[in-house]
Amino acid sequence: LVALGVARIPEDRHAVGVVGDLPVWENVVSERLRSPVFSRGSWVRRARARAHADTVIDRFDVRGAGALAPARALSGGNMQKLILGRALLHPDSHASGPAITPRLIVAHQPSWGLDIGAVAFVQQQLIAARDAGAAVLLISDDLDEVMAMGDRIAVMHAGHLSAARPATDWSRETIGLAMAGAKAETGAGA
Repeated sequence: LVALGVARIPEDRHAVGVVGDLPVWENVVSERLRSPVFSRGSWVRRARARAHADTVIDRFDVRGAGALAPARALSGGNMQKLILGRALLHPDSHASGPAITPRLIVAHQPSWGLDIGAVAFVQQQLIAARDAGAAVLLISDDLDEVMAMGDRIAVMHAGHLSAARPATDWSRETIGLAMAGAKAETGAGA
């Protein structure tokens, strides 16, 4: 899917988002390891992979133990910024130039458990990707996040997805009612 322009930010960054025992640099390139940018046949182009990891670390402000340290050494917020950078920064992007944005970003609980600064950073990056032309599918049970970031909102209840409506048609109350299974009225009068 990565080759088709699909990026993912998984819900569980510790169990699914990174391989904790692998170094940070390997986690950055893990989803694109078979790309000709990072490999030739079965050989990994380590210098290119490390350079890209350093770019992600720099541009997404991943603080911690450095590219050679195991990913488990990162704080939750820095781990999430690593995942975000891996998803959003294409290896053909230049360190000082604009990022090449994926066509679709599936972000599942992207700010769960993060401090307020990391939440703002993650949301700003997703909005910037959207503004650059990416479709962002935000899956979240944080109503504030949904209301702040959503252009269109659909609600899931009992395995059924409601019709997507403009975010301005929803309120916290109508989203909550729809999550509980009620047929809520939307719009300014709701």
